[in-house]
Amino acid sequence: MLNPAGRILLISASIGLALLGFGCRRSGGPSGADPGPAGPGPVAAAAKALDLSPEQRSAVKIEPVGTFSFAVESETVGTVSFDEDPAVIQAESTLIGAAANLEMSRKELLRVQSLGEANGIAPKELEGAIAARQTAAAALKAARDAVRALGKTDAQVDRMVATGHFDSPGTEDHTTWVVADVAETDSPQVRAGQSIRVKVPAYPNRWYAGRVSRVYSTVDPNTHRVTARARVEDPKGELHPGMLATIVIRTGNPVESLAVPTAAVVREGDGSMITWVTTDQRHFTERSLTLGLQREGRYQVLSGLQANELAVTEGGVFLSNMLEAPPSD
Repeated sequence: MLNPAGRILLISASIGLALLGFGCRRSGGPSGADPGPAGPGPVAAAAKALDLSPEQRSAVKIEPVGTFSFAVESETVGTVSFDEDPAVIQAESTLIGAAANLEMSRKELLRVQSLGEANGIAPKELEGAIAARQTAAAALKAARDAVRALGKTDAQVDRMVATGHFDSPGTEDHTTWVVADVAETDSPQVRAGQSIRVKVPAYPNRWYAGRVSRVYSTVDPNTHRVTARARVEDPKGELHPGMLATIVIRTGNPVESLAVPTAAVVREGDGSMITWVTTDQRHFTERSLTLGLQREGRYQVLSGLQANELAVTEGGVFLSNMLEAPPSD
């Protein structure tokens, strides 16, 4: 018979052997073997889907995904303007005056230098003539920079300096000027020669075509916008200075891309965009979209759909609401 201490040791040894045997069965192999895979990772969420009855199917419109030519445009606001910007006229006047002053100071300096001290010209008078010419040259440079900042080219500036006449084009009888305030972020894409469309509140259903004539090179520090001037066709003389205008500038070639009607896209609560697709017009699956341009009631589809897939173009909100509705008793 074992004494109490012996019985305690025997019980402890039995428990240890039992635990060791349990650990071997959990590992599924020898103690030196590598453990197997820890099990499958997180399961991706299944796509949301619905099956519609014939009655529910009649509430949606289904069309194949096609392509659309998206115009690359920048829309902004502006005003109908006078024949020429008063600021441009003032800058050109200053330029022509500065060019005349420089020429006059040049001739005066030549006269003083030709006479010299032998004819009673004091050194101080010569120094004054030199200073006057330097001042006139600096004024002309500043005037040239100011005119260039208002959209004139170097060739136009040189022509005004050489001729002493304004280079501002007049407005023909059937055209008028429009000033566009282009956002700083869009200004790199706006250039002279681009086509534009203009609409005013007085004639909301009419567009006036034109072209950008020049883009100013300075940015307004208060509004962070760049001024562009455009000549617009106005054969009936309907546009008047001061009118507000919506201006659409064509900034690039059209882009042919997959597209869906705007009604086909549903905005989720988290801001993501989805649509519904089907292969048999009975079973419908939710599809996430990446969208681009929006023109004429269509979204450009960058990813999420393929050509000729069947998408719900009307009634997508109805399907999303069905999916979120609590189950009936």
